[in-house]
Amino acid sequence: MKKMCSRRQSSAAAHMTLLGRVWTLGYVVLVGTVVAGCSVATPRNVYMDFIRPDLRPPLVGAPPNSDSLWGPANESGRGDGISELRRAELEALVKRYAPTLVLPQNDHVTVDDRKYYLVPINVHLFTDTLRIDLMRAAPYTYDDSIDIAFQTLDGDSLRALSEGIMGYQTDPNVLAVRYFDFPGTKPKEWWEAYGKLRTGSDSAQWARPTVYAHPFLDFDNRVVIQYWMFYPFNDFIGNHEGDWERINVVLTPDRSSIAEVHYYFHARSVNLPQGEYEPEIVDGTHPVVYTGGRMYNILDYPIRIFAHEKNEGSHGTFPYAGEWEAAGGMGAPESVKGPGKDSARVVPHDLFNVVLTPEPSRLDYQRHPDVLKEWAWLLLPVRFGFPNAVSLGSELGVDVGNRAWFGPGYHPGWNRTAPGMLFNAYSVKKISFARSAIEDILQPWYWLYIFRHPRYVHDVRGGAMSRDQLERLGLVPRGGWRERGIGTTLFGVHLAYPTKDFSDAFDNSTNISFWRGFWMKMRFGAMELLGGYQKFGRRDGGSMFVYPLTANLVVRTADALFRPYATGGGGLYGWQSRVRQATGGELVNSGWDFGWSAGAGVEYYLRANVAFDVGFRYHRTVGPGPSAGIPSDHMQFFTIWIGHYLRL
Repeated sequence: MKKMCSRRQSSAAAHMTLLGRVWTLGYVVLVGTVVAGCSVATPRNVYMDFIRPDLRPPLVGAPPNSDSLWGPANESGRGDGISELRRAELEALVKRYAPTLVLPQNDHVTVDDRKYYLVPINVHLFTDTLRIDLMRAAPYTYDDSIDIAFQTLDGDSLRALSEGIMGYQTDPNVLAVRYFDFPGTKPKEWWEAYGKLRTGSDSAQWARPTVYAHPFLDFDNRVVIQYWMFYPFNDFIGNHEGDWERINVVLTPDRSSIAEVHYYFHARSVNLPQGEYEPEIVDGTHPVVYTGGRMYNILDYPIRIFAHEKNEGSHGTFPYAGEWEAAGGMGAPESVKGPGKDSARVVPHDLFNVVLTPEPSRLDYQRHPDVLKEWAWLLLPVRFGFPNAVSLGSELGVDVGNRAWFGPGYHPGWNRTAPGMLFNAYSVKKISFARSAIEDILQPWYWLYIFRHPRYVHDVRGGAMSRDQLERLGLVPRGGWRERGIGTTLFGVHLAYPTKDFSDAFDNSTNISFWRGFWMKMRFGAMELLGGYQKFGRRDGGSMFVYPLTANLVVRTADALFRPYATGGGGLYGWQSRVRQATGGELVNSGWDFGWSAGAGVEYYLRANVAFDVGFRYHRTVGPGPSAGIPSDHMQFFTIWIGHYLRL
């Protein structure tokens, strides 16, 4: 793959000096090696502000019962830890259960009016060049870079390279960041590069879908086959180069059929069968995988239009087509499309190049260095893609999905079933169209994508685990005295109705979002702080602003789809009266005094931590009295809160 970056050519002496420094760090050897490298001057190294180059995840080892599956490692003629007596059997097994894949609707590039969908590729197409960025440790600053023609290295050179990289020791003065890079720095440039690759001299290789099949034995001695798919980049809410995705296929004890299928998307996992929900299987042994697509939220169109992104390439693996609530980045729903009439989006299982993938910890590269020509990418702690790509939120200094992954052997899901570390269980529930439509109406931030169906939600109610267990696992928000939440009418309405003497001179008031008022509440266990303001219009000209700040006791029922509550308390009430004068001016009068309130309401949970909140509240406080046209010294009014409540 041709790298598209600007480079400055170094002198021979400077080049050898750089290589000498790399030699001392153990990153590459010169014996039998032709290093096609050059110094690089680029602002792309700004990622060093967000990533510590001295940190890397551990290589996940093989389960203790590996020999019973792979056979004794010393029976491997290739040095990959697969016994030659088991190889043919395992290759047939992983082909037998290979998935059928449905690609996202808009995850493609168009060249000469022809669509080229982004398909899982052979990793060797991506790993042609290993880039090493060198950082001075003190002071911490970018120093220089070299490129290594990774695919041209012979076995001995790869062995020396691996020994240097695998040693968990660093030079005190220089740190290294190692990664395989893809042309371009952002989705628009990635797609342009991909279009050239799909129509270039290696187009047939880039068009051939590849899946890496890795079997292992779980704690119950069941055979689990992980099917890993590699995409050269991810054009989603968190853009990044190099995208590893997977499913697990768990076999029955006799290995003749499928017992379970585990699907993974973002920080979630779905295990099927799950109650009435079964995995979709074609030809008896091949699970269908629907690849994640468009993330629906208010940022969708701005991202697509102004950032020139598709926002549809998450590549998460889903069991069904439909709308998956709270599945995407930042808790947004993700739309996963079925193939419809577009058969080009379906990758049947028999079109996959299925590669039997060994345990990296079983590679005997000391005696068989040539094994690294095939599997060095699996063994080495190298990022697949530029470390920290530009994306929405990438400047926050935290990982919001914009960092390139290390290889599968360093992934928290390698040799592990679902749910697991970083991948909480998603309890599937398909809701009716009527409920889906109502909930869409109640969420104005989704009105651009209203009435989406079928719709799946994460529903943990009625499960086997207790509320405490669910809270401890982070599957539901905290409750009881530990509850924390914020409510607002930002995407809602707040109605206010003066009563008794207050209604003699002032009309009812309607607050929509920020118009004519704004309200917010914060809940800490059974205590709630309420604040805001409301503008009441005076019939003969002028207005009254009321802005309370109260502390209230909240009593609510147990967590459920509908949760009623009652409140009562008091605090300070501020007011400002503006009476229009015949001369054209205004008589302004303001003050503060104590008041109290009581109310009741109900929360309807649209998802585990977001509720549509409707409440009634009565307020009574001392006011401006006759100076504002109110016969008595008290103002009394009641309000109807129509907003949302977010559990933290």
